[in-house]
Amino acid sequence: MADLFDYLTWRGDLDFSESAFNEVDCLLLCQITYLNYLSLVPHDFTDKGPCLKDVALNMQNLKDFKQRSELGPGLNPRTMELFLEASKTRRFGSLCLCAFRNIIDLEQEEQFCAITFCSPKWNAVIYRGTDSSIVGWKEDFNLGYLPQVPSQLDATEYLNQAFTELKGQIILGGHSKGGNLSLYAATHCKSECMDRIISIYNNDGPGFNTDFFKSERFLSIKDRLHTYVPQLSIVGMLFSHPDDYKVVRSNERGLGQHDPMSWILNGHGFDLLEKRDNASMFIGETVNQWMDDLSPAEKEDFIETVFGVLGSADITEVAQMKDNPIKSLSKVIGVSTKLSSKTRNAVLHTAGALLKTAMANLRN
Repeated sequence: MADLFDYLTWRGDLDFSESAFNEVDCLLLCQITYLNYLSLVPHDFTDKGPCLKDVALNMQNLKDFKQRSELGPGLNPRTMELFLEASKTRRFGSLCLCAFRNIIDLEQEEQFCAITFCSPKWNAVIYRGTDSSIVGWKEDFNLGYLPQVPSQLDATEYLNQAFTELKGQIILGGHSKGGNLSLYAATHCKSECMDRIISIYNNDGPGFNTDFFKSERFLSIKDRLHTYVPQLSIVGMLFSHPDDYKVVRSNERGLGQHDPMSWILNGHGFDLLEKRDNASMFIGETVNQWMDDLSPAEKEDFIETVFGVLGSADITEVAQMKDNPIKSLSKVIGVSTKLSSKTRNAVLHTAGALLKTAMANLRN
């Protein structure tokens, strides 16, 4: 079963003039965007930024190289290895990197990161998905009831700056929340710049409300959108989606299929299936129906309570729950007992509605 490392062997010796940019190239760039490029890649947009090959060499010489290689739960531990292998290839090694932005804002409840890869003919603006921070997961949940979240606004501003500062065509892409950001930015950027977008790659990113896909802006770029989800997609099936997404075979199970490095390749494309697994359909329909049945106030109360408990328990990283689950759980339980009966009952009621929806769908 071929993966991104095999792709580097097959296509690494061909530059983009010999073999055009494709969905696998985007997925690889999405994966290495999870790395920390602070001090290695300039903050500003420029087509004369350091090439990927040089960034990789400088990365390995950093004192915190080992720390930058450890991305935390949910992110593939071979990401740094993939980045270093890509840097050795003709295809990726000469790409120039610029505009690395990384924002973690607890007050604004925002986790945003983006980086741009430049070639002579195009610039690939890649948005990072959710990292291992609790605030990043909180912002994902906020997508369920807010008209927009801070990272979507920053993604749009970032793209507008790219249009202003860089020449040539633009490719947009992202994995997980990054896929959502790429589509949001494409439909909210300056009107005069939209024609410069040649492709948008949404890799298992959560969707939008149904009205989003009826808007003139979306319809104007629909033919340039490429949406991919694994066979047991959960994150990518949240909220509404266009019907023409493609299903990729994965070598993992369950939530592990969200990992781009588990997606199986077929030549210079993905190994595609006709449809998603039944479990993905069941979970997606259940969660989305549950969310639709809740009022905006109920959604907000539920999310604020759950993440408020985590915050009060001093849990700021997913790794804390994985590394010391007993201690984390005891903290959560301790904080939960201090909730008012009204708040506790509201959370139980909301969770009960999810269970009720799941049972109804299971019977169907």
